[in-house]
Amino acid sequence: MFRRIEQQIQNEQFFLGSILQDWSLIEEASLQPKHFYHNQHKALFTKMLELKKQGQRVDLYVMSQLGDSAIDSFGGFSYLSELASCVPSISIFYKYQEQIYSFWMIQQAKESVNKFLEEAEDVIDPILLMELLERLSALELDIVKGRESFRELMAARYEEHLSSPESGLSGVDTGYPNLNVLTDGWQHGDLIIIGARPSMGKTAFALNIVLNGCRKDNIKAMFFSLEMSKEQIVDRLIALAGEINLMKMKNPNKHFSQDDWNRYHRAVAILDKLHLETSLENSVPAMRALIRKSVRENRNKKHVIIIDFLTLIKPTKRGTSRHHEIEQIVLDLKRMAVELKVPIIVLAQLSRQIEQRQDRRPLMSDLRESGAIEQTADMILFLYRDDYYNQSEKRKGITEIHVAKNRNGAIGKLEMRFIRETNVFKPLNELRIGGRHE
Repeated sequence: MFRRIEQQIQNEQFFLGSILQDWSLIEEASLQPKHFYHNQHKALFTKMLELKKQGQRVDLYVMSQLGDSAIDSFGGFSYLSELASCVPSISIFYKYQEQIYSFWMIQQAKESVNKFLEEAEDVIDPILLMELLERLSALELDIVKGRESFRELMAARYEEHLSSPESGLSGVDTGYPNLNVLTDGWQHGDLIIIGARPSMGKTAFALNIVLNGCRKDNIKAMFFSLEMSKEQIVDRLIALAGEINLMKMKNPNKHFSQDDWNRYHRAVAILDKLHLETSLENSVPAMRALIRKSVRENRNKKHVIIIDFLTLIKPTKRGTSRHHEIEQIVLDLKRMAVELKVPIIVLAQLSRQIEQRQDRRPLMSDLRESGAIEQTADMILFLYRDDYYNQSEKRKGITEIHVAKNRNGAIGKLEMRFIRETNVFKPLNELRIGGRHE
């Protein structure tokens, strides 16, 4: 029994520590303070729920501002810091929650049975027996409450299938018809990796996806840039929408012609009508909070999330190795995509080992920490431009888009023309479908 109590306290620590690491997880918590064994943990979770109700963040900084008496009731600030740093993985937050709840349920059942045995003594009292059965039935109802049966799930899916559109895409428009053929749009809940070596135009491609998709569909796009400033992103989008030489955007009054200014004003008018948001947040918890808020406030819009790029995302916890940190980040991103039901597109740098091969077209093994990425991602696209390595006027600007993995669809290649001066990707007609990725 002592070992079980130790495990319960540890699960409570992991559960509370996960919230301190990623305060948006408080939205996913289904426990109540009564479910906690440790009184300090009970008091801490009660305060977390109060902060949530007040619309405040639930993190270490906010906790540190509560005052000494409140902090002492939780075990002191050093204990709170220890909670935030001791979590093995926030990706199994729901497992901690389940274990806490299971322990509480078992304890409640034991208390009910023990109470019955104490009161019944040697004679079975029908009234006492009925009370015991009622208490156990109440626990049983508590266990199944909120759980969806297979029949209920199937009925919900049946309704969704009946109401699905007869035309159009099942996912979010990629902005390119040929790419839509392979993907049927970016699918909700999918983690999509776009990998390329530097100077292949992966950031430009991502911005083209954002711009074209938003112009074609009722989309809210969120672009998290961990490398560029917001001003640089805006300049790039204006250059894309107006097909303006990006170099001129550094000093329009010095370099713009009248035609450039006309294009500029048309581009601004186009962008003003679109639903775009840029952010410099560099951690999964901060991104999740912003995305959840946007999804909640824009329920009538499809969302697409772009993160530029993977290795610049800050880990929520220092891992034993960079490989372990990337693995954890990728798992957290996939979990976020599923929970919020949005496609998340992440740009990734490829290993420089690619430069040592005669054929420099990307392979799965070129993804840094490729094992974790290849296993977790639902879709992986590679960008390759031959004219970067081999001077050829015939192939100038031609970029191969290789859908190398597609868990729920076809794989294949298509080509686009990359106009470097404006960063615009224009579709070409060729599409080579290579079957399904298992």
